[in-house]
Amino acid sequence: MSAPSEPEKYSIDEMMERLQGAPKDNVGMAGELVTRADGSQAIRVRKRKRRSEQPQRDERQHVRRSRIIQVSVALILLFLTVLITGSAIVYSNSQVFREQLLQKIAFSSGAMAQLDQYRMTPSSAHAGRLILTWPAGNALHTLTLHNLKADVALSSFLGQSLTGEDLAAAEGTLILQVPHPDKPLRYTPAIAESLPIQFNRYAIPKVQVLLGEPTAPMLRMQNSEGTFYPGKAPASTQLLLNRGDITIAGWPKLRMDRAHIEFRGSEVEVVSMRLRHATDNRGVLELTGTVAPYATARSSTLTIRCESYLLSGIVGPELGRLCAGRIDTLSDDPANVLALTPAPNPKASLAMAFRNSPTSSFELNGFTFLLDLAQTMGDDWFERPVFDGDISGILRRAAGNVTISDLNCANKGRMALRGSLTMAPDQRLTGNLEVGIASALLKSATNRRLSTLFSPGRDGFCWLTVKIGGTAAAPTDNFKELLAISRTAPPTPPSDAIPTFEELTKPH
Repeated sequence: MSAPSEPEKYSIDEMMERLQGAPKDNVGMAGELVTRADGSQAIRVRKRKRRSEQPQRDERQHVRRSRIIQVSVALILLFLTVLITGSAIVYSNSQVFREQLLQKIAFSSGAMAQLDQYRMTPSSAHAGRLILTWPAGNALHTLTLHNLKADVALSSFLGQSLTGEDLAAAEGTLILQVPHPDKPLRYTPAIAESLPIQFNRYAIPKVQVLLGEPTAPMLRMQNSEGTFYPGKAPASTQLLLNRGDITIAGWPKLRMDRAHIEFRGSEVEVVSMRLRHATDNRGVLELTGTVAPYATARSSTLTIRCESYLLSGIVGPELGRLCAGRIDTLSDDPANVLALTPAPNPKASLAMAFRNSPTSSFELNGFTFLLDLAQTMGDDWFERPVFDGDISGILRRAAGNVTISDLNCANKGRMALRGSLTMAPDQRLTGNLEVGIASALLKSATNRRLSTLFSPGRDGFCWLTVKIGGTAAAPTDNFKELLAISRTAPPTPPSDAIPTFEELTKPH
């Protein structure tokens, strides 16, 4: 609305006067009225001076410039990084770098190296195959690794060493040999400073170890998982093994449970090696001790400990069919050892004093004298006797021969057995077994001639020595011969024996 002092209507002349009069009132404030050359008029306005200091605007410009500089530097660094990385990758995959890498591997291992299908990426190194070969003076002969992958540090591309956390191979084969004392250990001289190849862990999920000729090795371990930790101190260099199938020439098959091995100079410390039966997961056979592979003139001994281990896992399935049971070692017997001789023809011998496991019995089966004794006694129990008392003996394996000596087992009131039994490499059996029949049981036997066959009572049993022969698949003995000889002699019944009806009615 218009002010009350102003008229509601204006004439044209009044409106023109108001328009022409407004600039004149503000000429001094807004500017100066000037007349142009063509007679027109205009107001000249003075330019206002800007303030020299504007903090907000300067701060915005500073931030903007800083961001531009930062982005520029980042782009330059990124470009340089891409350029350097690309150059490093190209160089690391070149023939020159590959030859330098082979030299580093040779100086680190002391072996001749062959590397196939090698390539490097910004974060890892890959190879299709690596073959290391050592001279005849080393206990290592050949190591072949397939599908290698190493997590390498960035400094490895241009540095003097190849370093990283892990180096893994999909599978590998290690062939061991008996070292020759007059041959060198390495193809390259050992270096005192840090090795040019350094990883904290070497892992092979599927490793095979052979000792001797690959076509007919003395020892073969396969399907095992190996992890090697090279430590700075000699005692901290460790090898861990898990699982695996072990085959030793002339020995029953074994399974690796786990093993912890340390390397101390020229000696190998077996901290613990737990083995199991080929088909049984209950029993355990553990080895501990030190092996000196370069001392070919003397034997290295490992201590043996058995716990509920099947007897067939040591004597073999052939002899284990005749004598079966679970055994424990006598912890206080120092003779429980596995002796290894790293001669040109490696040898291994075992000696172990054993007793039956508390939760297991001892059983005999397959001997012909047991069948004859069961028929003569009229008791089927003697065909496959089971001894559940205290059982003891000594096991020995050497030169292919397996011997159970000092065997002592008994079943009170029935039968006892003492003696020794040996199985040769061709499975031929030799030995003498003292068979004892309980005196009371022998007196009540229907066949009186048994009293002339067995010796007088001793330790509650009457004894007979049986000579064992034949093979493990078909054992033989002289029980029938002894029984036939006893038939030619008149029976001598014990003085306290009760005469039978036939003896009382026999005409004199």
